[in-house]
Amino acid sequence: AKTSRLRNTRARARAPARHVATTPRDMNREVFALPPLRCELAQARDVLSALLHTIIFTRALGCLTPKEERCERLDVFYVTCGDAKVDSKISEKINTLVQWALKTPHAQEADVCVSFYDRKEKQRGGISGVLSGRREERAYWEQWRIGLEIFNGEECEEEERARRAEALRDQVVGTQQHILGLVNEMKGHLPAVTTSDVVCFPFEISVPIAHEDSPGSFGRDMLKRLASLSSTPPTMI
Repeated sequence: AKTSRLRNTRARARAPARHVATTPRDMNREVFALPPLRCELAQARDVLSALLHTIIFTRALGCLTPKEERCERLDVFYVTCGDAKVDSKISEKINTLVQWALKTPHAQEADVCVSFYDRKEKQRGGISGVLSGRREERAYWEQWRIGLEIFNGEECEEEERARRAEALRDQVVGTQQHILGLVNEMKGHLPAVTTSDVVCFPFEISVPIAHEDSPGSFGRDMLKRLASLSSTPPTMI
């Protein structure tokens, strides 16, 4: 049913993704590295909206009211959970990434991660732990990585821009379909569902963040973030 909701007005936009790599399980997480996409800054919002909502929708739980949306610039359809809190969380992260990309005029490479986790309570150690009780920990069980190269499209001629937009649309739709394929195929790592009171599995989204006081630190921050992905769970931003 979820697959049938994803459609596009152009038949050839339903071609499969060219390449999707699934990395080995990392610290008990199943990690899916989606193919990198190159887009103009003006298209970044559409690209991320289509992919992030597709990923979150595949992890929906309980009762929800799905809502179909359309990317205005790319003419791509996607389905949301129909939940205001989920929509707001995704929009906030996309806005953060756009603000980060606006800080520099040249092309930027961004790594966007969606991490699903399970909440677990653990007893604190020592005397202080007895007094303060239990603490909540996050056990990450799945992560999706989206690589973007964002550039300013002002230097493109209109014909070239249209050609690139058409190719990007095909890639985004192909990636959506591949996400659905991976979800249907890879199920062994899913945690037990203990409640239907939530819209979807708990998740967090990490994106590059702009620092007002240090515009030259963007690249260094991104390298540090990428280096930490293989050894520690992602942090909330």
